Amino acid sequence: MLENVEYVKADSFQNDPEPVSPDKPKEIQSDANLSNVEKVNVSAVQTIEDSSYWLSDCLEDAQNVILECHDEKPDDGNFADCAKFFAGKTFAVKIQNNGNASGDINLIHDMSSQPSYKIYIHDVFQGDTRDNRRMVTVIIIHQLLHAIHPLRMHDSTNMQKGINKMEHEIANRASYHDALLNLESLHQSGKIHPCNV
Repeated sequence: MLENVEYVKADSFQNDPEPVSPDKPKEIQSDANLSNVEKVNVSAVQTIEDSSYWLSDCLEDAQNVILECHDEKPDDGNFADCAKFFAGKTFAVKIQNNGNASGDINLIHDMSSQPSYKIYIHDVFQGDTRDNRRMVTVIIIHQLLHAIHPLRMHDSTNMQKGINKMEHEIANRASYHDALLNLESLHQSGKIHPCNV
């Protein structure tokens, strides 16, 4: 590989001025001309709507992962499968700043068929990055499983799988291993806490 490498001495590089085209003379700006330039301040602050639009992408991804990887019927007998469940409900996802769980959902336990759900994501995930998108998708999968199976506990019992086990199985089947590891690392560091539904 090194046979075709051409070595160039450092002093062979020169700071030659930019060549001037014969038909167009080079323009030189004086400092006086620069004083007339108008300064424009661009605000880097985004509104909540602008900065969290990607949460709806994560919600859609989480729903698709569940449809592909979860074969249990919803607890709500009005829906034959998860596709009909998602079509018959409304979901909203927002960033929260209460410094508590990685994610939360407003389950109304005394309502037999809850029509809408609000899912809250910890504000440590507010930046739109690839890692955050993947972790938020897993968090939403967890919260959607709470909506689908509102009577399930986090931990498995002799009778049924718990939400945590289902979340891990679904995320692993959908190749979200990295997101699971990153979330576990955040939990162990104490920056976020597991869901407390």
